[in-house]
Amino acid sequence: MSYKSEERDISESEFQEEYELRKYEYLKRERIRVSNSVYRCPYRIGKRYYHPKELPQHASNLDRGSQRRTRGEQARHRALERFVRRYLCVEDSSEPPTTTQSPAVCDRDKERLFVWPWMGVVANIPTQVKDGRRVGESGSKLRHELATKGFDPVTVHPLWSCFGHSGLAVVEFKNDWDGFNNAIMFEKDFDLNHCGKKDYVTILERDRGQRLYGWIARDDDYKANGLLGEHLRKNGDLKTVCGKEAEDQRKDAKLLCNLTSTLKEKYDHLREMEIRYEETTQSLIKVMDQKDSMVKSYNEEIRKMQQIAYHHFAKISLEHEKATQQLLAKREELVQCEKKLQQREVQIENERSKLLLEKKMNETATLEQEKADKVY
Repeated sequence: MSYKSEERDISESEFQEEYELRKYEYLKRERIRVSNSVYRCPYRIGKRYYHPKELPQHASNLDRGSQRRTRGEQARHRALERFVRRYLCVEDSSEPPTTTQSPAVCDRDKERLFVWPWMGVVANIPTQVKDGRRVGESGSKLRHELATKGFDPVTVHPLWSCFGHSGLAVVEFKNDWDGFNNAIMFEKDFDLNHCGKKDYVTILERDRGQRLYGWIARDDDYKANGLLGEHLRKNGDLKTVCGKEAEDQRKDAKLLCNLTSTLKEKYDHLREMEIRYEETTQSLIKVMDQKDSMVKSYNEEIRKMQQIAYHHFAKISLEHEKATQQLLAKREELVQCEKKLQQREVQIENERSKLLLEKKMNETATLEQEKADKVY
């Protein structure tokens, strides 16, 4: 086996491992659990739903299945089998935590300058002359194709010149480590199909055919003359993986320091609020105690006043009843006296009449006696 063949086998092996790792990390963010008894395979077009015990067997069968299976499909199902065997037995329904880390790259790539935000280059895009200018596929169509492969591009910018479409396009990825991973896998996918930058440079233009070539944008692309270099210099900067890691560490340290400072301020503010709360609570308790004491004193005074008023009105009522009884007795006595007076008046009148009659009779008798005396 030649050195070039061995190098190609090692490259393909590295790609398989990184592609499997990438799909494994992807599964951590993808919800494959439909219910407690149903799981789905995100890579299967036909039957996609399986019992928890069936899904590992499905992934294992496709990994070790027919040779007609592509290496990418086998790598995806190896990642699925690994993920299922690790996380499927977890009782908690929550998804496994995801972490964003810098990718595992070789030492020489860590010191290599990349264009940041992470960008890729697509070359040999088919064009045709229309109305005197070259035209080609839109960036949205190419972006959709790359997204279908799982590279998650943010946007695709075809490069245009005064003659029309240049046959080049710049693919922008997210500016985090996930975006860098996608950019690396984007490049390795083209390398695996022998459509990388080395192939693009070494193969004559007439022999390239209709195949697309792609790679991640590095310092040589950034410094190149022409549309590509101008676009990269206008929209990006050069950074190494180590430099980006150090920058992220500095940002994380600064963020941690800011968060620590903010946390301390919040804690001090919280302590101040707690002290104020305790003071306010104690003051409120004191005021409530004073209020309770005032209410108690007020109620006691009201009770005493009500008792005094009750006894006073009871005494007045008793005296009034006693006076009423005395008046009634006096009235009865007067009525009896009146009756006695009326009786005495009648008696006196009778005696008076009797005396008058006796007086009249005496007078009559006296007159007759006088008359008799005159006769004799």
